[in-house]
Amino acid sequence: MSLESTLKDIVQRLRENRFPNEQAISQGVVLRLFQELGWDTWDTKIVWPEYQTGDGRADFALCHPQSKPVVVTEVKQPGKAEDAVRQALDYSFHTGAPIVVLTDGQTWGFYLPGEQGTYEDRRVYKLDLYERSAAEAAEILHRYLSRENVTSGNALEAARKEYRSRNRRSQAKSAIPEAWRELVEKGDELLVELVAGAVESKTGVRPDADDVAEFLLALNRPGTPIPVPKSSKSLAPTAQSVEHSVSAPAIRDATESTRSGRVVLLGSATTYSNYKDAMVAVLTELANRDPSFLERCSQHPDARGRKRRYIARSLEELYPGRPDLHEASSKLPGGWYIGTNLNNAIKRVIIQMATEVAGLKFGKDVIVEF
Repeated sequence: MSLESTLKDIVQRLRENRFPNEQAISQGVVLRLFQELGWDTWDTKIVWPEYQTGDGRADFALCHPQSKPVVVTEVKQPGKAEDAVRQALDYSFHTGAPIVVLTDGQTWGFYLPGEQGTYEDRRVYKLDLYERSAAEAAEILHRYLSRENVTSGNALEAARKEYRSRNRRSQAKSAIPEAWRELVEKGDELLVELVAGAVESKTGVRPDADDVAEFLLALNRPGTPIPVPKSSKSLAPTAQSVEHSVSAPAIRDATESTRSGRVVLLGSATTYSNYKDAMVAVLTELANRDPSFLERCSQHPDARGRKRRYIARSLEELYPGRPDLHEASSKLPGGWYIGTNLNNAIKRVIIQMATEVAGLKFGKDVIVEF
């Protein structure tokens, strides 16, 4: 099987959440790719697992010659790779390996620990297997990780050239519109929170998160009229509105929304008064069909925000350090919980993610009309 074919198969399995933890990612993704990239994974002096660094153990050390690390690879759970940058670079300092790779299976970060700057500055490239074609991903992995390029020094030379390249800034700049589109369409919590906070500072009244999300979506569609909430007759706050904004509870659950619609699940249509009820119903129905469904959902990248999970085993995991928000949740089968203090754009993303995890097609097997 070619590297491209292997990557296509791995991406499919990743999307199906077939690798729920570090060990599964190590065996089913990392070692498999090392083998395709020319490394003898059976020779533990070449591909050294649990390499002792003096301050810990690196998950893998690629060695050349035998027992001399040239690439240190650290493997983390899905969505947790960014939390281990310092740990991985520390391992490099102890081993002398000039290249560090940090991965959660889906994303692959390539670092030059010996260069100057912040941890992010020393990352020469970040590959997301969901965002790149198999051909592009194969070329990047071959450039930095193939045994041929690593042992010849070409991988290190390419990484250093990339680090110093003046094109990095322009490439990042050109990707801003696409990154913005994704943030807006997914109803990114931080983005919505920033806009809502700015409005509250100007008027004394905090806008509904769904109103903010709809406004941002309209900005993404040239020619679309900017939505103005029917209740917003004036931006000038009244004494009554200011008093309400100060005394309003912290919880702004989706149940406050009156936007009704319907969901068609495998041909069966049901009307719901709001997005929250629709989201909970879809997750409950799919969980009742498959006991492992919610566990797999919880590992999906779209099942978490920047600082919290949307689906979890406990209320504390949903709202870390915020017991006042615990009631903004719904219980799901098997002792799972779903946070409901989310804007409608995120709820739609969660329904779409759940459809994908269940092996169904969004827009065909599951249709959302709101």
